[in-house]
Amino acid sequence: MLGIYLNLILAAFGCLALGSGVMFYLQERDCGYIRNFTILFASLAFLIGVGYAIMGFTPNLSFACIPRFFGLLGIDSFLYFELAFLFVELRIKLKCRAIILGFFGTYLLFDMIIFGQPTAINYVRYEFYTAYENKLAGSFFFHYIYVFLLIPVMLYFGIRWFKSKKARRDKLFTLEVICANFVILFAAIPDMFHSVFTSKYPTFGYSASFLFVYFSWWFAVKRHIMFTPTVKNVSQEIFYSLDIPIIIFDMEGKTSLFNPCAQLSLKIETNAQSSLRSLFTLTDVETMHFLAKSKKGIDSAIHTIVKATKAECTLVSKIKFDNANDPFCIICTVIPKSEEL
Repeated sequence: MLGIYLNLILAAFGCLALGSGVMFYLQERDCGYIRNFTILFASLAFLIGVGYAIMGFTPNLSFACIPRFFGLLGIDSFLYFELAFLFVELRIKLKCRAIILGFFGTYLLFDMIIFGQPTAINYVRYEFYTAYENKLAGSFFFHYIYVFLLIPVMLYFGIRWFKSKKARRDKLFTLEVICANFVILFAAIPDMFHSVFTSKYPTFGYSASFLFVYFSWWFAVKRHIMFTPTVKNVSQEIFYSLDIPIIIFDMEGKTSLFNPCAQLSLKIETNAQSSLRSLFTLTDVETMHFLAKSKKGIDSAIHTIVKATKAECTLVSKIKFDNANDPFCIICTVIPKSEEL
């Protein structure tokens, strides 16, 4: 029964990895290539966890090689793209990058052909799950040579990456990623010596180490980007610090957000449900015309009076569009008459 539980754990964390990667990709739009690498690592972690879990649940030994192939592909690719990430971070010259990645890419291809073939290992069916026995033949050592070659190379470039960072939090981020990779190395050692646990549960420890590395990466990146200047975390501070009234309305003219300057200048009550009509002396026709143009995505400017202060001003609107290119909010700047050009 333990084999079933271990495979369920792998499958659950594999799916969780994919979900967290998709969530990161959708939410963190300002993270550049880190965003792309995160969804890539999440997909490979999913392949590893779910691939080996499905192999464990496959009763027919003839078909167990198929999900195991995808799990192996996830392992080899995970290491390969980690190295590619380091090259991007360090801005390694394209020629050097092409030689090293070309070598390991070729090795990866041959490893999938040699160690990924159905006859490379012996599949064993226990009472509740499927496992395999490594033959400790040439294909087995060919695979682990790939692992033990990549780890030192990644360690070397990882140290260079660490030294290239100046800020303490940047160094901490690089150190977390480097140290997490040692888990893979330590997880591979028991397989080499054919221990009791890895003989009966050969997929769990090694697969779990990659899932651990992915989630270490995910949490490290999330902590790191909190202190990285992006449009998301800088624009909010700019919005609240601007010494000009800015109000954001929804497409129906109801107030969604405003900065402190707007609250002070227009006497907006914090908990009150304000709207375009409640803040400015606009007629029904003017309001309808303003909102109709906004819903068509047309920016506009309208002369009006602030109800609370009776001050004349110009309301300049800028329409914000969503991913489907439909208007979803109106960003209005209130320009006092004395400041109009």
